[in-house]
Amino acid sequence: MDGTEKLGEEDYAFFDGFKIVVFGWDRFGWDEEVYYGNTPKEVVRCMSERSWIPEENGKPKEYMTGFQSRYFGERMPLFHDEESFLQLLIKDDRMKIYKWEWEPNYS
Repeated sequence: MDGTEKLGEEDYAFFDGFKIVVFGWDRFGWDEEVYYGNTPKEVVRCMSERSWIPEENGKPKEYMTGFQSRYFGERMPLFHDEESFLQLLIKDDRMKIYKWEWEPNYS
């Protein structure tokens, strides 16, 4: 059991409206946070809007920088945009992908 069994059918129906849905994760399993959007920028904005730190709340760039310093302790950016930030968190097992249907638009 990872905790996601607490979600109901209505939750999963809500997720169908987005291209990206990721679950916050910690060493105990799902931390009851779900972040979603149609682009990585929207997902990180969703994350930043839940920040308890006023300087980061609703400010994705400041949120990503603050998150990195709190959890990774690095002064140099480990990411270059919202997508690489999310991929860093996924690779580090701080998030699990439920849905990732977004593709970058290289035009």
